[in-house]
Amino acid sequence: MNADRRFVLLVIAVLLAGILPTLAGDQDAPTTQGAQTPTTRPAAAPPDARITPEGWFAHPKTLVAKPKLPKTIVKAFVIPIREQIGGKTFEAIQRKALRCRASGAELIIFDMDTWGGAVSPALDIARLLKTELDDIYTVCYVRTRGISAGALIALACDEIVMTPTGKLGDAAPITLGAKLEGIEREKAETVLRKEFAESAQRNGYPVALAESMVSISREVWLVRNKNSRELRYVLRKDFAGKVDIPPGVSTAPSNPKGQWEVLRILVTNRELLTLTPNEAKEYGFVGHLIKAPRNNELSGVMKHFNVTAEPTILRDNWSERLVGFLSSTPVMGFLFFAAILCAYIEMNTPGFGVAGTIAVVCFAIIFGSRFLVGMAAWWEIALFAIGLLLVAIEVFITPGFGIMGIAGVLCCVVAMLAIIVPNAPGKLPIPQTPLDWSIFANGLLALMIGFLMACAGGVVMARFLPKVPAAGRLILQPPVVEPTSPAAEAAAIHSVHVGDTGTVEGPCRPVGQVRFGEILADAIADGGFLSTGTTVKAVKIEGNRVVVTTEV
Repeated sequence: MNADRRFVLLVIAVLLAGILPTLAGDQDAPTTQGAQTPTTRPAAAPPDARITPEGWFAHPKTLVAKPKLPKTIVKAFVIPIREQIGGKTFEAIQRKALRCRASGAELIIFDMDTWGGAVSPALDIARLLKTELDDIYTVCYVRTRGISAGALIALACDEIVMTPTGKLGDAAPITLGAKLEGIEREKAETVLRKEFAESAQRNGYPVALAESMVSISREVWLVRNKNSRELRYVLRKDFAGKVDIPPGVSTAPSNPKGQWEVLRILVTNRELLTLTPNEAKEYGFVGHLIKAPRNNELSGVMKHFNVTAEPTILRDNWSERLVGFLSSTPVMGFLFFAAILCAYIEMNTPGFGVAGTIAVVCFAIIFGSRFLVGMAAWWEIALFAIGLLLVAIEVFITPGFGIMGIAGVLCCVVAMLAIIVPNAPGKLPIPQTPLDWSIFANGLLALMIGFLMACAGGVVMARFLPKVPAAGRLILQPPVVEPTSPAAEAAAIHSVHVGDTGTVEGPCRPVGQVRFGEILADAIADGGFLSTGTTVKAVKIEGNRVVVTTEV
């Protein structure tokens, strides 16, 4: 009996020896696994935290909601940035951005490979991305280099992707032939730091690391909360003396009782942050590394964002520059001036000649160039053509100037105003953003200046050019009435005398018919065109015709 009891006790002891260590190990498992294995979530980590072997990062918060991408993208545009960034770069990107907006872009990819450039244009581009393209998802594809001003533009985009050979950062301002020191350097850096910090807060990037791309004085620490094991990237100047610093990590004042401890120094106060692809991904600036295949350098990016249609690549070639020049505001104003003036000349000359052809070409360039950049829709072109047709019918077919002429002019005016607004397809041409209003105001000013110049030119040509032997051929001269045989003694023309008043029966351009009482006589207008119903006075009898004037 005693032997059996001893045997039972031995079995129980063996079982307890195996179970108790297991239970103890299970109780310690969350802490141990959380520190060693990134796949196990620490107890204090929120559900959306980014887990690392050293702890966890809180899910980044963004200042503004990013535009939502559709599941499949059919309207993607690519804007290459391959040169040193300058004023022309900003103008080109602004022009291309307007084209993207007008074409209803769903995604804009900035294909970047640049060493940087001037600060002011880069700031202007960043501001353009944040204000005028805030409703379109923007991506910076850092192919090889997104350095200095390139990094500024990259952080302003909604997302950054890189190739495995890309570099990002190193954005300290410099001046050629001089050295920035003291207050001058701080004056230059403070604007850039604020811009980088704003972009970082806007898109959920570490602000401390973003500022360290600009200023060499920004030392960045990786700190961890002793209780929750939360990780943060912080600046030394904000945490020195408040955190526990292990020996040999930093010479900054340490506080062993602090809730945070320094794990390591990421950026010293003797260097600028320049990220490799793996560092950019580790620090939260880049979500994906995309290798560019040799046969199609953008296929990886298109596949990643599920672009199902061929993207539109807005390369800065000669044709794009030519279209951009022709669609610019000053050139549009000049073309409008030439078109109106030549149309006036054509209306004062018989038949259809050089002036009319020039007017048609000018209007074709205005609408064609803006159609190519997406600022003129087909209905705007059709509306302008209908307006011209109505005006032509009113002038050459129907008498006087009435409803058709007014409707034609209104159609032309509405079409001209519509093409200077960069509206997306399916939307009314109404300015929405400050840039839209600025472009509309500049375009309207150009059209008004062109119209006033054309009016002044028409007055000058009508008054002075007829007196110039060669230039007088451009203006329709009053017809020279050839001597005609005297009218027959019984002809009705003999009943009309100088000083008699009558009414124009048909438009005099300048030849027409005027009724004097019961007599309908051929007449010639002295001084321009006369519409039907105009009261005139006979001033001269020449053969079988009467010269009339409106000065009754």
